[in-house]
Amino acid sequence: MSKYSSPSQLAYRYIDSNERLLSLKSHVNEIMRWQKIWSAIVPKGLTEVSRIGQIQADSISIYCDNGAAAAKLRQLTPSICAAFAKHGIANPTILVKVRTNAIPNREHIVNKPDLSKVAITEIARLTHDIEEGELRTALEKLLSKHQ
Repeated sequence: MSKYSSPSQLAYRYIDSNERLLSLKSHVNEIMRWQKIWSAIVPKGLTEVSRIGQIQADSISIYCDNGAAAAKLRQLTPSICAAFAKHGIANPTILVKVRTNAIPNREHIVNKPDLSKVAITEIARLTHDIEEGELRTALEKLLSKHQ
């Protein structure tokens, strides 16, 4: 056994030794608990665009990525409160807020079909045959993404 602790053990010791970090850890754990409940009671399409935000003694803030999701969640607030009550959380005030930057670096996946080898070969030939200009630059960029 090594005389050194793993990095995660060192991190936990550091967090547990600092009162402010311990309080933050407790708050994060509470948000994670609420987020699990949120994922269980809200329709899947809405859980993908919303998340638990702030938790205060008498209210929960829900952050949405867009106004349409926020409007739908506002309509569902009575049934969401009832579902929270079934999980032992009595009468929370739910505040739905639009926060497009709540997850700032959300990856946007573009579903592009791949080009066939024949298409790539033809585009490469065309790129070689045409004169310098915007079209040639665009074709070169397209080729670089598909090779």
